[in-house]
Amino acid sequence: MNLDLGTTLIGTISAVICAAPFVLVTRSVKKKEKAMLRSLNDFADQDNCKIHEHEYVGDFIIGMDTTKNVVFFYRKEKDSSEKLSVDLKDVKNCHVSKIGKSVRHNGKVEQTIERIELVFTTSPTASRDVVFELFNTQNNLQLNGELQTAEKWAQKVNTIV
Repeated sequence: MNLDLGTTLIGTISAVICAAPFVLVTRSVKKKEKAMLRSLNDFADQDNCKIHEHEYVGDFIIGMDTTKNVVFFYRKEKDSSEKLSVDLKDVKNCHVSKIGKSVRHNGKVEQTIERIELVFTTSPTASRDVVFELFNTQNNLQLNGELQTAEKWAQKVNTIV
């Protein structure tokens, strides 16, 4: 009986020790996402908008007021933040821009992505195109869903405009 109790105790402690890092990381990510969403909502409030849809990826969050058709972007880096918004009534179309270079490696040419941008092409009456930079190799070492996020939001915006 003591052997079974000891084995159970050791197994339980081992399971807790193994699971603890995953729980702590998940909590940390959720906490950061809530803080980013709060910042995005504060930014949207300045334009009398509400965030109805949003997506959080690493160091940025993108959201949309679906009633007023305004897209908001917020990026938080170590020592700075970037806030951008675009009213979709001024947008002709939206596309994903992948900026990279070709590298020859072992006789094969490989494409590397250095930046991913979500580009909102505006009408001639608007001041200029709006660009949300989702990924840059200077800030991040590897892609973490930024390309899929860009494609998803470009498609979502293009169905509205």
